[in-house]
Amino acid sequence: MITLYLRCRLATTREAVEEFFARARSTYEAPGGITAHLQWSLSDASSFVEVFEYTDRDTYDADQLRVAEDPAMRALIAEWHTHLAAPPVVEPFQEAVLPTR
Repeated sequence: MITLYLRCRLATTREAVEEFFARARSTYEAPGGITAHLQWSLSDASSFVEVFEYTDRDTYDADQLRVAEDPAMRALIAEWHTHLAAPPVVEPFQEAVLPTR
């Protein structure tokens, strides 16, 4: 599993971000193999994280291509950026494959 964290600072309102995310979520998850979450910081009311979980590396790579090239995704991301005080900090992580006991 690949998990992508987009750490963000709020430029609009919490309600506006939640409305946007609720509307965008189906597009984010449309290819399949992707689950999207929105999380608010408990220590900073202006900080939030969008978390995307990809079933595998191929799904992640395909989605990165979609984000870069698909006009509908580009428009959605441009709208998303209107809610951000600064560019997001983007952090992809791959789940560790641990030996079984």
